[in-house]
Amino acid sequence: MSTRRARAGTAVAVLAALLAGGVAVPAGAADTARTPSGTLEVDGVDVPVLGTFARRARDRGDLDLVRGAVHGVQRVEGGTVLYASAGVAADADSTFSAGQFFRETSRGYPTDALGQMYLVDRVGLKVYRVLLDGETTFTTTKKDARFDRGELRVLWGVFPELPESVASVDVVLGDTNVVVARVPVGDGALEPVSDEPAPLLGTGWPELPDAAVLAQADPQASIFDLARRTVTPDEVVATAESTEQVATTLDANVLFDKSSATLTPAAADALAGVAADIAARGRGEVVVTGHTDSDGSSSSNQTLSEQRAAAVVAALQPGAGGNVTFSAVGRGEKDAVAPNDTPENMQLNRRVTVQYQIGAGS
Repeated sequence: MSTRRARAGTAVAVLAALLAGGVAVPAGAADTARTPSGTLEVDGVDVPVLGTFARRARDRGDLDLVRGAVHGVQRVEGGTVLYASAGVAADADSTFSAGQFFRETSRGYPTDALGQMYLVDRVGLKVYRVLLDGETTFTTTKKDARFDRGELRVLWGVFPELPESVASVDVVLGDTNVVVARVPVGDGALEPVSDEPAPLLGTGWPELPDAAVLAQADPQASIFDLARRTVTPDEVVATAESTEQVATTLDANVLFDKSSATLTPAAADALAGVAADIAARGRGEVVVTGHTDSDGSSSSNQTLSEQRAAAVVAALQPGAGGNVTFSAVGRGEKDAVAPNDTPENMQLNRRVTVQYQIGAGS
């Protein structure tokens, strides 16, 4: 039996072990149900396993199940490298083509690059994509990512440098957005280095571009902001938050009676929570904007929206601390979020928004 065939057989066993939970987990490891972690022995070599996945390309039932694992998210000079493996079972209908699973080639990536990989920092609200400069491929290429059935081979991608404060990330893979959550960030490239661009798992790790090559890419072109969206259980307060700004939407149907600018007793708790957050994190100007539906005249709606914004400002100011100033704005029936053609849509349009900047380090 050839060495290649023997290693392919090993890969089949590894695939089965990965998905069957056959991972040696260190004693006391936390959150192992969410992200299995530990090591697998492959041909006598300890291979780190930080999470596994199983998904069909494009979520199509007629395509083979792609299985694999994340083996490392490592800081290296000039970037951050993701090591993952993927493959299909020995009895699959076809060989595995990573080009099917990672179909995206747009947004400036070379057409041969597997660009559909992401690192997500849920705490810092950032998404990191594979580095790009329009010419160099900072990831496995499609021509290197066609594997025989039963083979589990290593894929890689280099991302911008992560801030030192980032201890873990979510890894998102493929056009179906497979997520391996809470992968710890390590230091240094994995060793030994193989001379193959997509080595069989357990035979080494891909050779990475050196720091001088990575420096050709603009890291800012691969970093994107996220917005965290939350809604209170009673759906009165909805918040969209980035690392710099908070935009809160308050349901005017709860804050006020119909056609009234007097706050209801039910408004107190919702506004107290918003004021407390402004006091803790807000900086600069807090802009409070009133909105109405189209019922009634435009002039009356404009006046009502201004009065409601002023009422919310008066309620927020006492608990908002001294680091902010307030302004009240009325937009009337302008800036509708839905057509005013049903009672439900008109209810959505009756709202008050509160926007403010977040202080550094908040």
